[in-house]
Amino acid sequence: MEENKKPHRPVTAKRLNKGSGIGAACFLLYLAAMALQWAAVAGIIAAAGTVIAGWTCVCAGELRQKDKEAVSYNLLWGSGALTLLLIACAAAGFKVALGL
Repeated sequence: MEENKKPHRPVTAKRLNKGSGIGAACFLLYLAAMALQWAAVAGIIAAAGTVIAGWTCVCAGELRQKDKEAVSYNLLWGSGALTLLLIACAAAGFKVALGL
C-alpha cells in the first residue's frame, strides 16, 4: 500500500503566491457573475475561492512560524482579508440565489 502514495510537495512561498492569485481571480469572477445576475454561480465561485484563500492563509501562517523571511505579512494578512471577503461574497451570492 505504501508504494502507491504520492510524494508530499512542500508548501513554498511561490505556491502561496499562486494560491493568493487564484483567490483574487475568484473574487473577480464572482463580481462578473453577479453583474450578469448569475447569483448561484457567483456563490459557488466565491465558496471555492474561500477554500483556496483559507488554505493559503493557514499555510502562510504555518510557514511564517517556521521561517519568518519566507512569508511576508502582506501575504499573510492579505490572504486572511481575502478569505473574509470571499465568505461574505459567498453568503451574499447564495442569499440572492435563494431569494432571501
